[in-house]
Amino acid sequence: MEDFNKENKALAYRLFLDTQQDNLEYVYRGKFNTDITDNILSLAEESLRLSEQKLKIKKRVYFVTVEGLQNITRHQDLSTDDIPVKPCFFALQRKKYSYYITTGNLINKKNIELLKSQIQKVQSLSIEELNIYYKKHLMEGAISDKGGAGLGLIEIARKSKGKLSYNFKKINDEYYYFYLLTEIPFDERPENVKLKNSDQSLNNIIELHNVLNIESIALNYSGLFNQHSMVNLLSIIEKQMKGTVILKIKTYNIMVELLQNLVKHSAYYTINEIGGHYGIFFITEKANTFILTTGNFIKTENVPKLKERLEKVEDSNKKQLNDWYNELLLKPFSNDDKTGSGLGLIDLKLRSQNKLEYNFYKVDDEYFFFSIKASVNKFQKKQKKLIIEESLDRPLIKLMPNENIFLFKGKSIPANAYELYAPVITWVKDYFKNPNSVSIFEFKFEHIDTHSSHQIFKLLKIIKENSTQDKVIVKWYYAKEDTDMLLVAHRYMELLDMEMKLICENE
Repeated sequence: MEDFNKENKALAYRLFLDTQQDNLEYVYRGKFNTDITDNILSLAEESLRLSEQKLKIKKRVYFVTVEGLQNITRHQDLSTDDIPVKPCFFALQRKKYSYYITTGNLINKKNIELLKSQIQKVQSLSIEELNIYYKKHLMEGAISDKGGAGLGLIEIARKSKGKLSYNFKKINDEYYYFYLLTEIPFDERPENVKLKNSDQSLNNIIELHNVLNIESIALNYSGLFNQHSMVNLLSIIEKQMKGTVILKIKTYNIMVELLQNLVKHSAYYTINEIGGHYGIFFITEKANTFILTTGNFIKTENVPKLKERLEKVEDSNKKQLNDWYNELLLKPFSNDDKTGSGLGLIDLKLRSQNKLEYNFYKVDDEYFFFSIKASVNKFQKKQKKLIIEESLDRPLIKLMPNENIFLFKGKSIPANAYELYAPVITWVKDYFKNPNSVSIFEFKFEHIDTHSSHQIFKLLKIIKENSTQDKVIVKWYYAKEDTDMLLVAHRYMELLDMEMKLICENE
C-alpha cells in the first residue's frame, strides 16, 4: 500500500486536522437512547476530569450536556424514512477560553418560529433578567407538546450567560435541522486576542456534520485517547449496533483491536501545548459494510517495521496467518518493541476477512500520521445447500449451512466413491471460506467400503485443518454391536490426531 495520497489524506488525516482545528473532542450522529446518552456523559466527565477548570465550570458544562442530550432524545422521534440524515447530532469542543456544546435534531417547519422567538428572547436578557424569567416561567408553566416548558432552554442560557448560537438548515419541505451551540466561558480572554465568534464556530460544525453525512460517518471521536475513553466508546457503539449476533460480535472485536492499538501504540504528541496520545476513530456505514478507521501519530523510526508487518499480513493466507499468530504467542513478550508484537494486526485480518487499508502520512521529520481501516461485511453470503439423496448403495448427504445441518447417513458402497465424494469435498472446502460460527458434522454410516473410507478420510482431513481456527464439532455414531464402525472412527482419530464425539446409538 502506498503512502498517503491527497485523496486518502482528505478523509482520515484531514478529519483529524479539521476536528483538532476546532478542538472537537467528540462528535456523534445517530439515534440516542438512555444507554448511549449515559456513555456520552461518561466521556464528557472524563474530558472534564482531565481538564484544569474550576469545579463550577465543570458543573456548568455537565449540566448543559445533560440538557442538550435530553432535548435531543425528546425530539428524535421526528425522524422519517425519507429524510437522508441521521435524526440527532452531538458535539463537544474545548477551546482555549471556552467550552462549546452543539446539539442538532430534526424539527418540523411549523415549530421554527416559536423556537426562534424563544431563543431570541433568552439571548436578549441579562443574567439577572434570566433568573427572574426562569422563576416566572417555572410558576406559569406553558407546557409544550414535548413535555418541556422551555425551562431547559432558559437553564442553558443561564449556565452559558446567554452565549447561544443557532441555525435552521432545510432538509425537505416539512423538516429542518435545528442546531444549537452553547458557549460556556471559563476564562476571560485578553482584549487583544481575537477568536472566532460562536456563529463562525457553529458554521464550521455544520460543515463538518455535512461531511459526516456525505461519508456516512456515524460516530467520530477525536482527541486524547486513554483506557477510560476507549471503554466508553465501545459501550456506546455496542448499544446501538444492528445486525445478527455474529455481525455484532465480529464488529465489536475488531473495534477492540483497533482502539487498543491506538491507546497502546500511539506516540506522545503535543497540540496547543497539551501533550498526550492523540488519535481519531470513526465508523462509516455503507449499504453492505461497516468500515472502522483509526488514526494516530507514530514516530518516524517505527514506520518501516510497522509497514513491513502490515505487508506481511496482507500477503499471507488464512493458514499462514494462524501459524504466525501461534508462533508469536509462544514468543516471550518484549516491552522494547514500540510497534507491538503484531498479534493485533493478524487478529484484525482474520476477523475482518477483508483487505486492511492503511496509510502513512509524513507530518514532519519526527512523526507520521498512521491510519488503518478494517471493514466488516453486513451480509455474509452463505453457500448453497448440497443434498444427495439416499439409495441402496449411497448415503444420504445433507449439507445445509443455513439450517446448520451437515449429515452423512446410510450405506456408502457406491460403484465409484471418487465420483460420489468429489463434489462433497469441493463443497466443504468452499464452505470453510465463510463458515458458521459453529459447525456440527454428523456421520451415521451403516457401512463403509474401502474406497469410500479413503474419500471420507480426505473429507475429515479438510474438517480437521479448519477446526483449528473455526468452531467445528464432529460426531461419529455407531451401533452398540457394530465394533467395526467404532474401530474405523478410532483409526481416523489416530491418523488425523483429531477429536470426535463417539456416540453409541443403542444407549
